[in-house]
Amino acid sequence: MSEAPDRIIVDMIDFQVSCRRFTVRATITRDRQLPVVDEFVLRLLAILDRMAVSRMRAWFGFTTSEMQTVLTDMGRRNLVEIVNDDVQLAPAGRELFRSSSTSGVPHVVETSPIIENVWYDLVSRNMVPRSRARSADYLVKVAELPEARDMPEAFARAAFEENFRDYARRIRRFPDPDAVNLYSVSDVEGGIYGYQILRADLVLDMDRLRVRPTFTDLNDSAANYNKLTVAASDAWHLQVGADTASNAAAEFERMTGDSRFADVINNPDSTDAWREALVSLPLEGAEFIASTGAPYLPRNFDRLIAMVGDFEASDQVCEVVWLRPNGATWGRSLKVGESLASIGHALRNAGKRMRTTLVMPRSTHKTVRQNHKRLFDRGILLPQGHLPANMEILLVAGKVALVNVHLPVGSHSVPVGGIVFNTKRLARMSERLTSSHVEGWEQVWDAPTSQTNSEPIEQSSHR
Repeated sequence: MSEAPDRIIVDMIDFQVSCRRFTVRATITRDRQLPVVDEFVLRLLAILDRMAVSRMRAWFGFTTSEMQTVLTDMGRRNLVEIVNDDVQLAPAGRELFRSSSTSGVPHVVETSPIIENVWYDLVSRNMVPRSRARSADYLVKVAELPEARDMPEAFARAAFEENFRDYARRIRRFPDPDAVNLYSVSDVEGGIYGYQILRADLVLDMDRLRVRPTFTDLNDSAANYNKLTVAASDAWHLQVGADTASNAAAEFERMTGDSRFADVINNPDSTDAWREALVSLPLEGAEFIASTGAPYLPRNFDRLIAMVGDFEASDQVCEVVWLRPNGATWGRSLKVGESLASIGHALRNAGKRMRTTLVMPRSTHKTVRQNHKRLFDRGILLPQGHLPANMEILLVAGKVALVNVHLPVGSHSVPVGGIVFNTKRLARMSERLTSSHVEGWEQVWDAPTSQTNSEPIEQSSHR
């Protein structure tokens, strides 16, 4: 039997970080490699001072016309000059060796101006990558430091100069960052305030039985961003996980037909129960695939979306219903919207239209009920006690579902469950998640028909 992993990614979090943009005008230099033949011609002439054209042709094994082509091109670039029947270095060719950091190797440097919009976070006052994603209400907001708004242009200039290597590699992502150097900064101008997105993985640490965010994108410069990661972690730990429910294990087994997680659902404080549960993950049933973590984690979502693409084409509207657990830690990632968009794309390829519904336990706090309103066509509250408050179900048109139970680990929740594709159990889920004669259902929002099936949208990243 394989051993349970000591650390496993169970969720993803997107933090909304206050930032300010500065426009930097600078000049950079870039090392460029010479063609091999040109480099060896220059190196020969640096050693011999001058050389007969015929002797150089014989050394390379070129024909007369090939040698003439090489020397004509290098002469046009003022690298060599021909005196009588000899070739020697021109002043520009000699200069390539003076700027070389490696003795005896010609060094080509290109200079070019750049105008960069650089974002600085208002917590650690470091440069951060510009996020293509837009901010949203459900992201975890990181409190800014009040004095950080007074960041002067001089500070931004000094930070850009001192950390240009990190900027070239991690922020700007030049294809050849080690060949790019900062020559000078001519101007820095302060601009607008806005938000950028900082992504983190939520990791279950089995040694300590706790969950914590890890910022893998900042690993190369972790020390510089310590204030930012500490502030982000503090903001995350203020969020409260889902409530526990005494009937969760029984309801999970009715939904999935699988009982392997019963022990850990009933004993979430037991390290042994967690290890046994994680060890059982590779064991797949005929109509159930066990998993751990959020539905939108790649290892879970890839399996789910593969089954979604197996529909027959029709014009029928396909209902995608997502039951969320209560608490404030669910869905704090842009991956929620990205997952819905991927499902919608797969359904359209099968000739179907999509309608999305977010279903919430009655105990979901009012402050978070509408956080995901812009992603779902409808929002519905369940009757009191209708389903366990810590249960999550992503159901796609009665075809496939991912069912999770969110278990308390410290002050947060870790989802365990799996993918179900048993027809009878899927029908039971659909019945439980659809308004029926039972009283207590409440509609929180319903998008106009013209907006149904539109792509999930987010809010602007600027303010």
